[in-house]
Amino acid sequence: MKISLAYSSGLPELANEELFLELSRQSALEAGLRLQGGILQLILLDVEEMSRLNALHLGHEGPTDVISYDLRSEAAWQMLDEQEPPIAAEIYLCPAIAKENAALYGNSASKELLLYAIHGMLHLCGEDDQDEEERRGMQRKQDAILAKIAPPNCNFL
Repeated sequence: MKISLAYSSGLPELANEELFLELSRQSALEAGLRLQGGILQLILLDVEEMSRLNALHLGHEGPTDVISYDLRSEAAWQMLDEQEPPIAAEIYLCPAIAKENAALYGNSASKELLLYAIHGMLHLCGEDDQDEEERRGMQRKQDAILAKIAPPNCNFL
C-alpha cells in the first residue's frame, strides 16, 4: 500500500518520517484497509488549520485530533489519469493535539499521533464511534493495532 505524507505550511517535519510511514503501512494492513491501488495521504496540520477544517466539514468549533476522508467514489476515479495512482483517502492529523493529549492518555506524543492515524484508517474501513458501544469497540481495535505494531520507544515527533 502506498502512503504519502504532507505537511501544512510552516509545520516542522517529523524527526523520523520513514518510521512513521512504515508504522502507518503496518497499521493500514492490520486495520484491513484496502484502497484499490490508490494512495493514502496523511496530512499533518497545525491547530488553526485543523480548527478550520473541523468547522468547515464537521461543523465543530476548535481543533480535533483526526479527520478522515474517503475519496474512492467511482465517478472521481473514472476521471483520473491511469498513469498516476489516485489519492484514495486522506487522513488529517494534528501533531499539536497529539502532544497535548499524550500525557493525558499515558502515551508518547509519537504513539498518540500514530493512534490518530489508526483511528482514521478504521473509519475508512467502515468503523464508527457515534455511540458508546461503537466507541469502545473502536478503541479496543486501535489499542490492539498500536500494541502490535509500535515499538516501545518509537519516536518520530
